[in-house]
Amino acid sequence: MIYFKKSGLFRAACLLLLTIPALAQNQARKPNIILILADDMGYSDPGCYGGELFTPALDRLANEGLRLTQMQNSAMCVCSRASLLTGNYWPKALPAFAATPLLPEKLHDAGYRTALIGKWHLRGHPMDRGFDHFFGFLDGFSDHFAGSKNYRLDREPFTDFGPDYYSSDAFTDRAIQFVRSHQTGKADQPFFLYLSYQAPHNPLQAPKADILRHRGKYADGWQAVREARFKRQKAMGIVQANAKLPDYPQNLPQWETLTPEQRDLEDLRMAVYAAMVERMDNGIGRLLKALAESGQLDNTLLLFMSDNGTDTFSKADKNMLRLEKLPGDPNSNWQPGTGWAYATVTPWRLYKISQHAGGVTTGAIAWWPGHTGKPGRITHSPVHMIDILPTVMDAINISTQKVQIAGESFLPLLKDENWQRQNPLYFQFMDNRAIRTPQWTMAEVDGSGWELFQADKDPLECKNVAGSNPIIVATLEAQWLNWWQTESGESTYVPKSTKTGEHYDPQGDRGSGKPYLPSAMPVMLKERYPIR
Repeated sequence: MIYFKKSGLFRAACLLLLTIPALAQNQARKPNIILILADDMGYSDPGCYGGELFTPALDRLANEGLRLTQMQNSAMCVCSRASLLTGNYWPKALPAFAATPLLPEKLHDAGYRTALIGKWHLRGHPMDRGFDHFFGFLDGFSDHFAGSKNYRLDREPFTDFGPDYYSSDAFTDRAIQFVRSHQTGKADQPFFLYLSYQAPHNPLQAPKADILRHRGKYADGWQAVREARFKRQKAMGIVQANAKLPDYPQNLPQWETLTPEQRDLEDLRMAVYAAMVERMDNGIGRLLKALAESGQLDNTLLLFMSDNGTDTFSKADKNMLRLEKLPGDPNSNWQPGTGWAYATVTPWRLYKISQHAGGVTTGAIAWWPGHTGKPGRITHSPVHMIDILPTVMDAINISTQKVQIAGESFLPLLKDENWQRQNPLYFQFMDNRAIRTPQWTMAEVDGSGWELFQADKDPLECKNVAGSNPIIVATLEAQWLNWWQTESGESTYVPKSTKTGEHYDPQGDRGSGKPYLPSAMPVMLKERYPIR
């Protein structure tokens, strides 16, 4: 018999015996899954993607995790959300939504406790689709201060919008409540939290004190913001050091041509937008703190992204001014407009709805302590929202090989292992469409004809080479059409035109888009949000 007495060897042996069961239990536990979705947020808004905004929570996640600079989406809220939860492109996902198993249903079947906090914007009720708990609204958008009739707390209508209600704060509070309540449940039961913020989707609204902090910061205009963000992106390695920005949009006036009143209102518009993003980031920081305090931080896989590029429209301006409503006001409905959409999607071209990179590329972050390799990594490998479902299921060791989905698991990419997607990526909304391969991007905006870009040499879609490559255009078009027919079940492609749409206008930046006319600040409203 060996007698250790109270030597260091004895203490080490005891510690090892105590640690082995804990390690085994931790390895056996499935990770918590948190999916955070911003709404209409620009690619370059967070500091970790080149933005001037104060986003310490997102920057922390990026610095400790992995930036996925080529996360693709479907360029439209409802389409992206359908792809995210089904693993399929939206032409198939939306029509078959009722019969398609969703990510929360799969996780619920795997023993997860599930919650959706925030925006749903899909058919039916989320608690009929795998969620144990729901707080938020069912449709596309609500007033950030006053809510809407489509708010629900689980299945019951929610109407408790007090004087201090603000959507991002309320969603964060409910998410924290869900995380903390998990401590009182089964200790070994993991959770899935889908935190679906509405920020910075219209209406542009934020607490007044937050807005005033930004007033005057955007007085130099959208081109100055875009160039500054681009410079920081180069320094970070988000884009190549020798990259050049795409040409200035033909349908966007130069900042210097605007009147002082137009510049003032545009500065306010962006000040509200910036305040909304920062308020959301503050909420994410509070959620991370709650996870740490409840001992659940280290066993959590967190994914962050936006559902599409920035909203370029400004449809309600005239009506808002007639009602004497400014960006930021309760019961208003302002949108970012083309100028700030142009700045916030840096370095890309075009915006929400378009299938060019500015519409379909989100600055995503993956954070999973101990699993994502060297902290602060950046990967430019193309992934898509259709890949989220198979990747999450792969992370919890549940195979989806026999399930008919378009997505591919990029779990090896998260773990810093070799991974390359097997198939091209396809895109379509109204008369906008695209196909992306490792060598080529082919895209069309407003039904104005294919543009072709050599993706490996021209990732920012600057030089259209369609005219000199007719065979490549024909080959890629045939691939795209085959995909469309398979996904949609339609024999041919007959797009719905943005030129005749009630809600959308053409937004092409090479002559086909509707010119942007900035609104002017009314003199009688100027002091509502003063520049200090």
